[in-house]
Formats: sequence, C-alpha cells, structure tokens
Amino acid sequence: MVDAKEIMKKDKEYLAAVYSRKPIVVYEGKGAIVKDLEGREYIDCLSGISVVNAGHTPERLVRAGTEQMRRLWHCSGLYYSVPQTLLAEKLASIAPGALRKSFFCNSGAEAVEGAVKLAKKFAISEGRTGAGVIALEGSFHGRLALSLTLTGQAKYKKGFGTFANHPGVVHAPAPYCYRCPLSYPDCGVECARKVEDIIKYHTTGDVAAMIVEPVMGEGGIIVPPDGYHAELQKICHDHEILFIADEVQTGFGRTGKMFASDFWDIKPDIMTMAKGLGAGLPIGAVMYTDEIVRCLVSGDHFSTFGGNPVCCAVALENIAYLQEEGLLTNSKHIGKLLMEELLSLQQKNDMIGDIRGKGLMIGVELVKDKTSKKPAVEQTKKVAKEMFNNNILIGTGGVHSNVLRIQPPLCLSDEQAKKVLDLLKEQLGDL
Repeated sequence: MVDAKEIMKKDKEYLAAVYSRKPIVVYEGKGAIVKDLEGREYIDCLSGISVVNAGHTPERLVRAGTEQMRRLWHCSGLYYSVPQTLLAEKLASIAPGALRKSFFCNSGAEAVEGAVKLAKKFAISEGRTGAGVIALEGSFHGRLALSLTLTGQAKYKKGFGTFANHPGVVHAPAPYCYRCPLSYPDCGVECARKVEDIIKYHTTGDVAAMIVEPVMGEGGIIVPPDGYHAELQKICHDHEILFIADEVQTGFGRTGKMFASDFWDIKPDIMTMAKGLGAGLPIGAVMYTDEIVRCLVSGDHFSTFGGNPVCCAVALENIAYLQEEGLLTNSKHIGKLLMEELLSLQQKNDMIGDIRGKGLMIGVELVKDKTSKKPAVEQTKKVAKEMFNNNILIGTGGVHSNVLRIQPPLCLSDEQAKKVLDLLKEQLGDL
C-alpha cells in the first residue's frame, strides 16, 4: 500500500500548486462515502465539486465503462461512434426547449468557449459583427482565456493581465437578492431589467449572446427570484441576442430536476454541460438548436478527444441511472430536509445570514451579524475545517468567500443527511 505522507510529499515535488489541497489522499469511494489511504471514511458533501451526482463508482456505470473499454476506448471525431451518437440522441430527448444538436468536448470551460464561439459565428452569418457578449457579475464559467473573461469575479483573474480581458465582454448585475439594496418583489426584478441599460451603454449595440448560470454556483449558490429568467429571455429575444444557459454545475439532477432551466421554463438557444454528465469521467457538451447550428461548416470546431467512446458510454448509462434509480426525487427530498432544518437554525443563529438552494445545491452564507451582513470569512473556513476534522467534506465559496457549499451525491441517505446536519448545527452553534 502506498503511504499517504509519501504521496503528499511527491505531490508537492512534482505537481504544480494549482490548488490548496486538504490533508487527505482520497483512495476509494462508494455512494456518498470516500475513504482515504488509511481507511478513514468521509461523507462527501461536495461530490468532487458537483460532479459525481450519481455517487462514487456505482456498479452499473462501472460495468458500462468497462464493457466499452474492452471494445474501443478512442477513435476521434473523424469517424462515427455508437456511444457518441446514442448519447447525443438521448440528450436531445431530455434537453429543455428546442435544443437538438450536440458537440462533445472534455470539460465545462471548453463547452463555454465553444458555445460563445458559435454564437459569434451565428451573428456574423446573419450579417452582424456579434462583437458583444454579456455575462453576470459573480459568475463562474471556467479558467481558459475567454471563459475567464466571462467569469465575473476578480479573484480568479488576479495577475493574468489581458489574458482575462477579451474585448466585447461586459457584465450585468447578478440576481443576488440577499445583498441587493432593492427589495424583491417590489423591485420588479430590476437586476434583469438592468440588462437593457447594459446593452445601451456598455456594448456596441451588437451583442451575440448572453450567458447565464440558472443557479450561480461558485458565486455562492445564488438562486434568482421568480420572473428573473423570463425577463432576461424577453430582453435577449427583443435584441436578437442568443441566450446561453450554462448548466455545467446545475445539470443532471443537481437541483432536483434534470436541468435547472426546467424550474423557470428556460428555452436556451445554446446550453453547456459537463461535471454531472459523465458522473466523474471527463466529458462536456454544447447543445444548440437546429437554427443556430446551421451556420457551422466542417472544420469550424473540433476536439481530438471530445466524444470519447468510454466517456459517452458512461454518460449515457448515467442519465438512465439518474432517472431509473429515483435520484432526482431523492435530490428534492434530501434537499428539502436540509433546507428546512437549516432555515430553522437560521432563526436562532445571528451569523447565518442567508440559506438558499435548489435540490442538493445549497449555500449557507455566514456573516458577522445580520444587520451589517459583513462576510464572516474566517468563521466559514473554521466551520469547513471542523467538518473535515469530523469526517465530513463540504465546500466554501461565494464572491466574498463566506458561503458553505453543500452539494453531496444525489444518493445521500436520510441517515447520512442527519449526521451532516447534526455536526453542522454543532459547529454553527459554536460560532
């Protein structure tokens, strides 16, 4: 057996320090549980950053991947592939609106870049420049050049200069009701209506696309108010702007529906996905309507590894697994249980500023006090650390780094949820 300390030592010696790792070498996982090299068990309440929605290594998905690996594990996009074609057909049957055509890649950031690239190509094919793209403040769309520009948080861009400054990208206010000076619903979703001013004053007037996470993930699990997405889509339609739904983090049951777009009847022109699509294997996709995709010609876009047969076979089985094993229903059930308990706790704890979420995508925003709403950054870190010390993995995030992120696999049981709640109550009470 490999020694954990040796692995950590070699990691520091040979791997680029791209993230501050927790002191654990994850060795195996099953369902909502992961084990380290010493055999200690942890309840995983972050799902590999909202990826293993189906849980860790479900046997049904393992079989699908193993069978495909024995048959064929790469052929490139130069040839037809059975798993890729069948996955595209399945996605067309479950996607919102009129989305029908898929392009497969390897990650969410690639999907976002491909989505915006085609939106611009479509605008040009219509005789426009397609110079502008609108994203949201507080958003997260990836760490490549264009996707980093779209990301509306300075902390991800610090030190990268013009690398994260593609021309034409502007940002609109986020639907962050908790920190908005206006009051919903009296405001009439002013954050959405403000997009009209963004188009008028901050763009060339020729905008190719607007990209929006239906529920903002890295920004702090921001759930928009009712009416927000409807107003955005109307504005985009009136200005002939393509609406891109970024479902990389929200897709495949995370929010209790297959796609978060389904909550608000969003009908995207383009949609991006990754994370939960492959249940842990690296696969992303962009979906388009037939009208949008007609501007593409052979060679406009390509990926050597996109649509890998093994990843597609597992993704196809994953969708069936989510549907047939009741995991979307369980996401709603456990999510409701967690939210109700946390909302009750909020009434008794002055440091819990806001509780928000959909399904098993829940954010707990901690503040110094409810009057000032000053972000309780150190306390957020402390809670996450103590949860880790007690064998429960949760995330932190938000634009102010003061949000506890609870995003476990959708197979989390009532018993496991109770353990998470009990410890969370204890740690929040200690604050």
